[in-house]
Amino acid sequence: MNDPASTIDPPRTVSQAQRPAAVLWDFDGTLADTEPLWIKAEFALVESLGATWSYEHAEYMVGNSLLDSGAYILQVIGRPDLEPAWVVDRLIEQVVAELDEQPIPWRPGALELLQTLNDARIPCALVSASYRVILDAVLRRLPYGRFTESVAGDEVSLGKPDPEPYLLAAERLGVRARDCVVIEDSANGAASGNASGALVLAVETYVHVPRVTRRVHRDTLVGLGVDDLAGLLGQANATA
Repeated sequence: MNDPASTIDPPRTVSQAQRPAAVLWDFDGTLADTEPLWIKAEFALVESLGATWSYEHAEYMVGNSLLDSGAYILQVIGRPDLEPAWVVDRLIEQVVAELDEQPIPWRPGALELLQTLNDARIPCALVSASYRVILDAVLRRLPYGRFTESVAGDEVSLGKPDPEPYLLAAERLGVRARDCVVIEDSANGAASGNASGALVLAVETYVHVPRVTRRVHRDTLVGLGVDDLAGLLGQANATA
């Protein structure tokens, strides 16, 4: 006769019950500390046009779409004769060159968490306002397969804070956004993740991210693992 204990399923832990279907990562400021690269490119471009720039203006643009950022730059420096797309192209050229030639400044704990999720076979997607050429420059520097999917800012009709980027990422992965954890560092990005229905893990870097429902805040990704994300998702869904 079989031991009854061997035929009874063990109790399900929170991590088993609420394991994220996928983790959807922002790029700039979340996976890598690229904001200084963008700011450097902004100062260089604006100065080449004979105007002046400030860190306050640069901070204002964090989390915005690239075209919105390009339009803002032209508004600030009074150059209606130029197109936002032209500004974006110039900024991208410099940032891609930096990503190709210099060490990428990964955020603390980001690569370790990404590896942990890969080991646990939890799919990850990179979801960014940056254009495809930027994401491809980053993906070239990572071991193959770290991200199952990626969504770039020039591949959506509406960028963050609209939910489209994260909804598209979830669709490409074949999961529900509500069952995912989004990792973000900006207010617009966090709003996009929450609007998709996902739980947002906000790790502030340069700008304040408001506290709202289905959003948790952490100072760093260092030390976070699958059980931590599962516990946060389980708590959020239990109170929904």
